[in-house]
Amino acid sequence: MNKPIKKLSSVSFFCPAYYDEKNLPVLIPKVHELLSSITDIFEIIIVEDGSPDRTGEVADDLAKHYSYTRVIHHIKNRGYGGALKTGFLESKYDYVMYTDGDHQYDVFEFIPNLHLLDNADIISGYVTKKAVSFSRKFQSFCFNTLITILFLTYTKDINCSMKIYKRNVLDTIIIKSNSAFIDAEMILKAKKGGFVVSHFPVTHYIREQGLASGSKPSVIVHTIKDMFKYRFGVL
Repeated sequence: MNKPIKKLSSVSFFCPAYYDEKNLPVLIPKVHELLSSITDIFEIIIVEDGSPDRTGEVADDLAKHYSYTRVIHHIKNRGYGGALKTGFLESKYDYVMYTDGDHQYDVFEFIPNLHLLDNADIISGYVTKKAVSFSRKFQSFCFNTLITILFLTYTKDINCSMKIYKRNVLDTIIIKSNSAFIDAEMILKAKKGGFVVSHFPVTHYIREQGLASGSKPSVIVHTIKDMFKYRFGVL
């Protein structure tokens, strides 16, 4: 017998989008269906990060078609961290959910794990098997290991972009970083503030469309810089 779906009071769902003109038309209908099944009050925010392709135009068209959907356009590309920051700052409801615009996760995997919010302030996915190259897997391993060593705390797959935050967490945390370190910064600050983080397994799929930018040397360097700045109290 299937368990009844846990309902949430209100939800803001956002996704960063860069080179995702072909991914968004697949993702957004699923997000809309998901939210319609778990809450009566929601918003969908597409953070279009100055993408050179038609991502912005496609996002605007989707916002016209799907209710409670809006688009935030970055005139210049701010990077993944900057897009996440915008998403968090623009979200207004009791629960804030997000995933990436590249459609490498199944957003319906949130549903069977919503009960974790009964005893946690944040629920964070962890990938059981990454659909990426060995170099990306190694990069992720090194990042998570470095976080554990520098901050003496362990969080499964800390940069996994399948998370839900309760509003009281976001009202407490001041976001400083603009790089991809932002995911880790928020989890670390939340733990330091006594908030409870629970984890759930998620599936990671191959990116079928668009371009990934997470492994660019400039992105990695910026992220590592922010990590050490935060560790030594500069950030």
